[in-house]
Amino acid sequence: MSSSAKSFTYTLVASVVTFGLMSALVTRSSVTKGPGIASFAATEEPVKKKLPLKYIYLSFDDGPLHGSDRIDSIVKAERIKISVFLVGRQLQVSKQLGEYVKMYEENPFVESYNHSYSHANSHYQSYYKDPVQVLNDIIKNEEALKLHFKIVRLPGRNIWRVGNRKRDDGNSGAAAADTLAAHGYTLYGWDLEWRHDPKTGKPTQTADSIARAVESRLEAGGTFTKDHIVLLIHDEMFREELAGNELYQLIRKLRSHENYVFEHLRFYPTKP
Repeated sequence: MSSSAKSFTYTLVASVVTFGLMSALVTRSSVTKGPGIASFAATEEPVKKKLPLKYIYLSFDDGPLHGSDRIDSIVKAERIKISVFLVGRQLQVSKQLGEYVKMYEENPFVESYNHSYSHANSHYQSYYKDPVQVLNDIIKNEEALKLHFKIVRLPGRNIWRVGNRKRDDGNSGAAAADTLAAHGYTLYGWDLEWRHDPKTGKPTQTADSIARAVESRLEAGGTFTKDHIVLLIHDEMFREELAGNELYQLIRKLRSHENYVFEHLRFYPTKP
């Protein structure tokens, strides 16, 4: 091939490549009219806004009870973190309840905390008259259950002592809470309760209604700490399989939110 022919071929190939690149640029860009010229402005892909994380603390009170075994199985299957507040005197009821405590201990998704040894024997007014008695009851429970964390929920009281923050529920117990805090304990109340019938133990609210309440409370910011919600549940609610299915549904409804995170109360923020 002559040198002139080669030159023509190279020029033709270069033109084709240049045309292809320009065509691709036009295809991927939008044309912006300028004064006397046409310029090419790249069109950006829409960026999906990242939602702020919101933390959910599922906390179960009064175990070990019949129902604790179902809770244990569900959270293990769903692989979500929960917190359980245990009452030591329940171990005197039966060996089976003691086995439930072991199940909780061996479940990597469960952390066990202190709900007192006696649960005030259900006589709350007299129990809270003596803060030292409450402290001793908490220590007794800690030793009986070999609890690893100084985290407490007072029986029958929605009282908080977290870092330098505090909230009382208007009932007796504030002095006892202050005494416990002075001895290094952190106290958690709750933002929302999944209610149940105290006689039958059955939930009186559906998983749907509780999920909506959690979503609404987080959206409105009506919690002790913004973007963090503590949900109170009781072990006895899940003695029957039907109620266990409600717990499954609640977990899955909340999990459908990509920015919801289940966490242990040990990691609750000490500052607002």
